[in-house]
Amino acid sequence: MENTIDTIFLNPVYLAIAGVLAIILVFAFIKKIIKLVFTIGVLLVLYVVYLNYTGQEVPQNIDEFKKSVSESVEKVKDVASESLEEVKESTKKIVEKKVGEKVDEVFGD
Repeated sequence: MENTIDTIFLNPVYLAIAGVLAIILVFAFIKKIIKLVFTIGVLLVLYVVYLNYTGQEVPQNIDEFKKSVSESVEKVKDVASESLEEVKESTKKIVEKKVGEKVDEVFGD
């Protein structure tokens, strides 16, 4: 490992290549952070537009915003749970019906 590091630092060509790679890595990292910040900003704007569109109060400070997001998440969880239960029941009925048909077909009632 020390030989590799010594080779890189002693040879100017290798040092230039390592420098360029380091710059590319830093640039890629910064680019990803900027994308993340931009995405979060867009999501926040969309959330405020949604609140405004549905007639709900738009939060004025961070604490209100946290409370609003928590309430919205709870609503989504409740709706998703109800939908999931409905899908389970519907699927269960369909499977039971199909199994009954196949059993009747196999045993030739």
